[in-house]
Amino acid sequence: MGYRVVTSEEKAEAIRLVVEMHYSVPKACEATGVGPTALRRWVLRWRREQDGISQPPRLQDQELIESLQAKLALLEAENQVLKKQLPSHLKVLFSRTK
Repeated sequence: MGYRVVTSEEKAEAIRLVVEMHYSVPKACEATGVGPTALRRWVLRWRREQDGISQPPRLQDQELIESLQAKLALLEAENQVLKKQLPSHLKVLFSRTK
């Protein structure tokens, strides 16, 4: 089973049913034909925007992930340089632990 593309007008109508008309999410899903998970996510995002939260937490999390990935890459590069400088009898020990 696939998914269907929902237009921004359909999203707005579904959100309006929940927020303004006080429909339950299942009833609004029945009326609009969208899935409950998507509708809950849209309503949550709409409420956050109305509360003035400019950046969703996902974007903040993504920025943290990217900075940690950059630090990890730097540490791995430093580790490779240090491994190349090891005496040959110690290289054997490190190659066994992999």
